[in-house]
Amino acid sequence: MERYKKWFPFKDMESLKDKKKHKVFCFHHAGGSASTYRPWMMYDTDIDILSIELPGKATRMTEDYISNYEELIPEVAKAINEVSCGQDYTLYGHSMGAMIAFKTAYILQNKYNNKPSSLIVAGRHAPVDDIKDRYQTYMEDDELVKELKRNNGTPSEILENEEILKVIIPAIKNDYKLNESLAYKDEVVDIPIIAHAGKEDFDANKKLMERWGLVTTDMFVIKEFKGSHFFLHDLGKEYYDDILKNIEAINEI
Repeated sequence: MERYKKWFPFKDMESLKDKKKHKVFCFHHAGGSASTYRPWMMYDTDIDILSIELPGKATRMTEDYISNYEELIPEVAKAINEVSCGQDYTLYGHSMGAMIAFKTAYILQNKYNNKPSSLIVAGRHAPVDDIKDRYQTYMEDDELVKELKRNNGTPSEILENEEILKVIIPAIKNDYKLNESLAYKDEVVDIPIIAHAGKEDFDANKKLMERWGLVTTDMFVIKEFKGSHFFLHDLGKEYYDDILKNIEAINEI
């Protein structure tokens, strides 16, 4: 199990043997990293947050970035299968992370017979819809900065600092390349899907996110939250508590 620690940099592998806690594996948005969910790890609750670090990101900067879903997802699924320890667990993904979570859930179900008890997706249109981002990686870097400003998830002091931008832009572009590699191949999971939409997130509103119900043969639930694309961070503990309720409700069914 220890050899998979690089995927979960902020987690003590020994603690994963505690079968009393429901595990939640979290996938970040484009431009994020495993540290995106560190605040959630600080809450003292009965769930175990495992924030996933992709190759080439933050604590794994010395590794080559994988910019293709077909290469990345099998590796992610293998790591989660190894550390889930035969327990019930949930996959959570926001934005780009929602698609990674879905693709990973499909492999865990069909290759390992180890499907999550639920899949929570936030701020991302369904896999069945091929909707391109406004920014594409063939565009100039200033177009990416405009996109980041529009999403309102990056502090203005960072977006206005040219030296910092020189460092972070290549890493963010890698995530967008990964996003562009997506090819939906008619995958459908037999897993409850819970979709979360920001009321002011016009690229992933409730109407668009309702179509996540087309990729599961199990239960589908959708809920709106106050805020735009990064509502999960703006709402903080309030949103985290709602996730707890979602997991508890699924586990009682």
